[in-house]
Amino acid sequence: MYVESFPQFSEWFLPGLLLFLAVILSGAVLGLFFGYLVAAFRHGPFEAFYVVAQVVAEAVPDFLHTSPRRVVAMARLAIKEALRRRVVLVTFAIFALTILFGSWFMGGGSEKPEQIYVNFVLWGTQMLVLLMGLLLSAFSLPDDIKNKTIYTVVTKPVRSTEIILGRMLGFATVGTLLLVLMGLISYFFVWRSLDHSHLLVGPSQTVAAFTAVDTETQRSTVTGKRVSQNALYEAATTRDNDHWHRLEIIADVRSAEDPKPDSQDVIRTIKRADGKIEYQRVMCLPVGNHTHPVTVTGEGDNAQITLGNSVGYFRARVPIYCSQLTFYNREGSPSKKGTNVGKESKRRGYVDGGSASNRSTLSRATFSFDNVRENRFPDLDFVPLDLTLGVYRSYKGDIEKRVIAGLQFESIADKPDVENKFISEVIEFETNEFAVQTLPVPKKIVGRVVAPDGSLVEEGAYDLFDDFAGENGKLLIVLSCRDINQYIGVGKSDAYLRGQDQAYWWNFLKGYIGIWCQLMIMIALGVALSTFLGSPLVMLSAVAVMIVGFNSVFIRKLAEVDEQGNLINEQGGGPIESFVRVVTQQNTMVELDTGFFDTIIEKLDYLLVSMLQMLTYLAPNFGQLNFSNYLVHGYAVDNNQLLIGIATTGAFLMGLTLLGYFCLKTREIAK
Repeated sequence: MYVESFPQFSEWFLPGLLLFLAVILSGAVLGLFFGYLVAAFRHGPFEAFYVVAQVVAEAVPDFLHTSPRRVVAMARLAIKEALRRRVVLVTFAIFALTILFGSWFMGGGSEKPEQIYVNFVLWGTQMLVLLMGLLLSAFSLPDDIKNKTIYTVVTKPVRSTEIILGRMLGFATVGTLLLVLMGLISYFFVWRSLDHSHLLVGPSQTVAAFTAVDTETQRSTVTGKRVSQNALYEAATTRDNDHWHRLEIIADVRSAEDPKPDSQDVIRTIKRADGKIEYQRVMCLPVGNHTHPVTVTGEGDNAQITLGNSVGYFRARVPIYCSQLTFYNREGSPSKKGTNVGKESKRRGYVDGGSASNRSTLSRATFSFDNVRENRFPDLDFVPLDLTLGVYRSYKGDIEKRVIAGLQFESIADKPDVENKFISEVIEFETNEFAVQTLPVPKKIVGRVVAPDGSLVEEGAYDLFDDFAGENGKLLIVLSCRDINQYIGVGKSDAYLRGQDQAYWWNFLKGYIGIWCQLMIMIALGVALSTFLGSPLVMLSAVAVMIVGFNSVFIRKLAEVDEQGNLINEQGGGPIESFVRVVTQQNTMVELDTGFFDTIIEKLDYLLVSMLQMLTYLAPNFGQLNFSNYLVHGYAVDNNQLLIGIATTGAFLMGLTLLGYFCLKTREIAK
């Protein structure tokens, strides 16, 4: 999963608050201006000043004296109205039918069925509840005003704030209860659909189901394909949930003084002539994102082998990203994107493996990590390092051999001039460019201690946390390419240390909190717009805002301009310049003729692009509240992102409440 930004809530809050205040202030000025225009049209230019001043003056006591009891009473009426319209019932019926028959069309033959199932329930729930919230809020006030049933409310001692807040609270209560029910059903649906096990294919569930492999070439004697290192035998499982697994018996050789494997997958224990002990363990190779635990009952050829239920599907990995990524070119000088391999990837830089004429290259990528503490990786004998690397090949080479990369760990001293430096040996590994690759980093690493002047102090095995990370908790990981004329691509989010996984149910809940935030904004938007628009216009306006909200990041990139006001990501200029080029059939790479006409076009384009950018900030960023990408790829929803989403939702609720109040208040004065 690619992460573009790494915001902290503490860093985001103050700029976000200032932006909110700026939007509120701008909205207040525009509201006063348009309110005066409407009042001037109705009452005349002089009387309009008094009308606007009266509305503003009454707003403060209305909000200060809003009665929670009357708000709850209005919410109860809104709940009864929502249930009477049967929109909630129809929404749940559609959801239930989709869950009942949706599994017929999902997961067939896919290597990662959990992504299909999770994305299906999240996307389906999101669309259904947003549509339901829009239907409830868009038709409520307009129908009451049209049928004149609103007069039974406004003739009572009820303030406009209580009408707006009551309807928002009532519809929000109905939507929240429905979302909770849909979330529980979705969770158990995904769990039951993916939970499964397998049996061995063969005469029995023992060693008799296995066939020997060629230990010299490390290839299967049946298929001819490569097997794992130290593999002795292999077998296959039955096909369940549209997939099957390969099982291998591998040789785990240890010294007599070493501890025994703390697992239940040992099928044979052999004492070798050299004094070492060989533990033959049964391993189930993963398919997609899951595997199955192996339990061996007894020991020897007649031992029974049992595969447990699937593990690995329901994960909430906690990535610990680096604070800084730095590239270096062949000469060892810092480079923004590493070695240039053409337009291969915008988000990745590339590390050069050198050439046949120059095997010694200083090209590398360094990841600086902060706060690397042992308590963040509990109950593990190693630290998981996850990599999602890209590879650019300048020649094909051995098609069955992957590109070799190297990892090196270094300490980061606060005072490099006086403190020694820990440097590990280079750990080489084969890259896997199409999947998340987990490398177990041992807590004891072989390396050396180097003095500030570069001289060797000592060599040995050092602790990753006590020595390399040290008291400041800083760690440097160096990535290099070990194959000549090959290149390895990496971005900031492509390498991270993985802490202890979060509970999956909690991560699933955070995903639905994001949907709940979207639902709250949609209900508030529908209620606010319905105070001055008819139901069809409310629907169209809300859908337009939702479309802009889901694509706000893309629109901002599309409308990004430089200091001169030129579009950065688009060739051929803005909308007006593009239209001129289409009419005049001019190439996008050719500059327009300089002159007065060209200047007018550029200024108008800049104005339109600026308005487009402002529109993305007025519309809620639904993409920021959509956490489905985390759940689909098995990552924990970042707590900072969750807090930012909740704060953003609160800001929009406040703004829309103010909008709805003043529009409804003005509408009552007009009567």
